[in-house]
Amino acid sequence: MANLEEVSGYPLDADQQEQLFALQRMCAVCWTTSEGWPVGVSHRYIWDKGKIWATTTSQRPRVPALRKRPQSCVIITGDGTELGPDRTLTLKTTCVIHDDRETLDWFFAEFSKQILPDSPEAQEVMVAMLDTKRRVVLELTPVKAISYDGAKHAEAIGREGVTE
Repeated sequence: MANLEEVSGYPLDADQQEQLFALQRMCAVCWTTSEGWPVGVSHRYIWDKGKIWATTTSQRPRVPALRKRPQSCVIITGDGTELGPDRTLTLKTTCVIHDDRETLDWFFAEFSKQILPDSPEAQEVMVAMLDTKRRVVLELTPVKAISYDGAKHAEAIGREGVTE
């Protein structure tokens, strides 16, 4: 298996996945258009309650698309973190769109705290900026995880050499 064609034998361990969730703040959220085209947009996110949580506004085309077709995908990489770029996690997800006050209040506070942990004043500003009329919260529940650990792969290649 030490080649570049079969890499499914080098997944992230559960603790590495949790570390990736804790270190990375950017992900790509993907969905399909009514014509069947896959589309993705980068989002800041938080990992909480075993789910990816992100926000956008209801006039964005992804909101009605995800309401009609909640099957979605989230991609997170180790780029820019101490884990490094050769660690990736793709989650098949289902999406629920929230616009209720309880979820919005919880998310705004938690998101601001995780994004700006060292500044309660900046957190308050962020909460105020997020709390707009059309703001919604995306709750993305993982259904299946597909991951890759390039360090494990490199180690295997180093031990076995590259095969054809």
